Formats: sequence, C-alpha cells, structure tokens
Amino acid sequence: MNEKIKLLEDKIDNIEKKLDELLNLIKEEVCPNTNKMSSHIDFIETVYDNVKNPLGYFVNKLSYFKGNEQNYSLEDKKFN
Repeated sequence: MNEKIKLLEDKIDNIEKKLDELLNLIKEEVCPNTNKMSSHIDFIETVYDNVKNPLGYFVNKLSYFKGNEQNYSLEDKKFN
C-alpha cells in the first residue's frame, strides 16, 4: 500500500513539474508574442482604414477608363 502511495506521489510531482513548465512557457513566450501580434493587427487595420478610400477611388477610375462600369468597394462585405 505504501508503494502505491509513493508511486502516486511521484506521478503527482511529475505532473506538477510539467504544469509549472507549461505555465512558465505561457507567461514567458506566448503572452508577449500575443501582445506583439495584437499590436501588429492594430497597425494593419489603421493602415487599411487610411488607404481603402483612396485605393477604391483609384480602382474605380481605372475601371471607368477601361470601360467597365462596375463599382468596386473596399468596405467590409458580409458573406453568408
């Protein structure tokens, strides 16, 4: 019986070590990289917001000169 308890304690200790390693990895690696990615996404969205209207105008003018009457929109589209 004592051997089984010792074996279970060893397994629990091993699981705790692995869990500590995972938590450390999340704190040290994943969270900072997630914050960097979030900043990058914000930057891209800001650039897109500043460029989409002039780009849409330019595309529409080129289409007009090409003889295509279709109007292009760079606004968000809803897909079903």
